[in-house]
Amino acid sequence: MAGTELKRYFIKPDEWDEFLRILRRIAVVRERHGFRVLFTFADRELNLFTWAIRHGGDFDQAAEAYYKDPERVELEIVGDYITDYEIRRVEELKIP
Repeated sequence: MAGTELKRYFIKPDEWDEFLRILRRIAVVRERHGFRVLFTFADRELNLFTWAIRHGGDFDQAAEAYYKDPERVELEIVGDYITDYEIRRVEELKIP
């Protein structure tokens, strides 16, 4: 089933450059597995990075394959740059 995730990461102070370097590589792997990055925002004052991804097919099946991808396993070091996170499945609303 198609789905969208909203992801919020609290980044360690002074670790933005390395975090973003790794995240850019993660986005490429995500896209290979059929995910689309909808948006990315950085609130550097709060050290908060927010982004959303969407998959038009079976989100859970694609996520399982994505997390098993050897390149994604290598990029698990992204956690070294994050102090906390929240990931939620969300529903898109059309508001004029």
